[in-house]
Amino acid sequence: MEVKKWQEWNEILVGTLKMDNNPVALSCLNEPCPPGQPRQRLCRSLLEAARGQKVWLSAANNACFGAAWHLGFLQMDDEKTFSLIKKFVVEGEKLFASYQALENLISQMGEVPDNRNRCFRLSPLNQVDFQPQLIIFVVNPEIACRLLTLIVFPDGRMPAIKIGGPTCRMTVTYPLVSRQVNVSFYDYTARKMCGVEKDKLLVSVPAEYFPAIIENINRCSAGKARVEFPQEFREFLQKRMTSSC
Repeated sequence: MEVKKWQEWNEILVGTLKMDNNPVALSCLNEPCPPGQPRQRLCRSLLEAARGQKVWLSAANNACFGAAWHLGFLQMDDEKTFSLIKKFVVEGEKLFASYQALENLISQMGEVPDNRNRCFRLSPLNQVDFQPQLIIFVVNPEIACRLLTLIVFPDGRMPAIKIGGPTCRMTVTYPLVSRQVNVSFYDYTARKMCGVEKDKLLVSVPAEYFPAIIENINRCSAGKARVEFPQEFREFLQKRMTSSC
């Protein structure tokens, strides 16, 4: 069986960064899910895929009303329904101090495509049979730091990271639409509902970033390269230490 390039990425990254979860391959497909899929929540599906399962998610089997909006399964054009959702978020979940605070967040989250007739496929990266659009890592802060360092390494350009907002919107929709790397800590409601380990967060990386990550993994100290002190810098440090004594 031919080994795909993204399966090689998986082996290199998991081995180098010593991950204890599989990177999750995600694609949004212009087709319905296979029939008979159990009802799913995206926030839980990410964990299940990271632990080795394959998950299909669409409007037909989505179990979270909030995710229906944030993933594009439901167009939020009914103002009465939208008002009820905002009331729950502000007065029920108590995630924002005011309706204006919630409106301010919504204005920063970006657009949501119409995905009513599409489905999301989530799979461990080493098991997917075609290149995913997005690769999501369920990792601890140290591994997240190393990933972000590898991403910035080629050109020093920091991603336009947005860490607020619902898990499904900021982990899936925002990076898919913007083609930007993003980091999510899971929204607090999702963390509690899914029993997310306290040291885990999410890093979403569009697939086009990976050739450069893999190419530079031996050159960057966040990958396999050793930190070195050039002779001139060692001499500079010695002089400073001597002069300060």
